[in-house]
Amino acid sequence: MRAFHTIAIPHRDILEGKLTMEVFAADLWGVYNGEGPDDYKDPDAFFRKTYMTQALKNLLNIVERRLLREGGDPVIQLQTPFGGGKTHALIAMYHKAREWKTNPVVIVGEKLNTGDTAEKFDTLWGVMEEQLTGSKKNFVSPVPPGGEQIKKLLSDHLPVLILMDELVPYLNVADAVKVGNKTLTALTLTFLHNLTNVVSEMAGVSLVFTTTPSNPYDKSPRGEEIVAQLQNITGRREIIKSPIQENEVTQIIRRRLFSSFDEDGAREVVTEFMEYAEREGIL
Repeated sequence: MRAFHTIAIPHRDILEGKLTMEVFAADLWGVYNGEGPDDYKDPDAFFRKTYMTQALKNLLNIVERRLLREGGDPVIQLQTPFGGGKTHALIAMYHKAREWKTNPVVIVGEKLNTGDTAEKFDTLWGVMEEQLTGSKKNFVSPVPPGGEQIKKLLSDHLPVLILMDELVPYLNVADAVKVGNKTLTALTLTFLHNLTNVVSEMAGVSLVFTTTPSNPYDKSPRGEEIVAQLQNITGRREIIKSPIQENEVTQIIRRRLFSSFDEDGAREVVTEFMEYAEREGIL
């Protein structure tokens, strides 16, 4: 009977005892800033250890076609339970953006600066302008820009891929901050409404963002209402895609743990063991 490690050969980091739990915490913001494990920030390592599910392949194809002005859905919401591959899918798109010669915008709500006044907040529109132009010049107000202003910014930097993750925690905090007679959450939702309208009308721009089916950060009625408002505003134009199906989980884990896997060899070992177990009366 062949030894297990000759059939399923682990990746080098496992063989060298370097695998840590950090590797399993996908962080889009870290990748954008060139931080974190190579398994995420290095495109070659990332795709080498990523099992390309059919849904993920489809998502990448949809986004690429949109950016190439060949069709494709303009706004995509990734909605799965925690651990369902949302952030991993965004990282895949971010790395592909280079290949597609696209200007990426990365917004991770829980990583943005917040405070007790609107002036201390990083607004989504301010971050978008800064990433596309290198500075905040026109979108410095806590009041969001209108559709034509957003369109002008995007049209000057086509093609643009906008990736948004973890918006819910940001909106929860912003709900405590007033701007005039409105909350910063209300203004941010207005911006997202304007943005989805603009993106839907512009070829060469794709918006992909994540939400959660329910709000794990705040189970209060208001917290649930914020999630519903977010999904309602974007839901008019978006499609919901899940990057992972339940029957693909085994393949995903296998790809991450093993650099190669001899399926025929594995079946032979299982057969040999079952025959041995039957002979010895173990089964």
